[in-house]
Amino acid sequence: MNYTVLETADPGHFKYFIRIARMIEFDTVRKWLSQTYGLAEHIDRDTVNNPYWGFNIRLGGSIVYLRGDEELSWFRIKWGDPV
Repeated sequence: MNYTVLETADPGHFKYFIRIARMIEFDTVRKWLSQTYGLAEHIDRDTVNNPYWGFNIRLGGSIVYLRGDEELSWFRIKWGDPV
């Protein structure tokens, strides 16, 4: 899977964000996160309904936000290192 992990500028809600270029991969990741941590909604400004993860769909790629190191570790176990 082709993805990029970066730290957020303000780790108040989420420490990491993961940019996923292909929508089909993003959808697969979003389904896995929903099964693992529960449903989340599209993040619009400061609206956060799930403390573990959230997402934002943008032109040029979609973003998944993760709360911290534990969630990122499970993500990497599931999806491997970025390609």
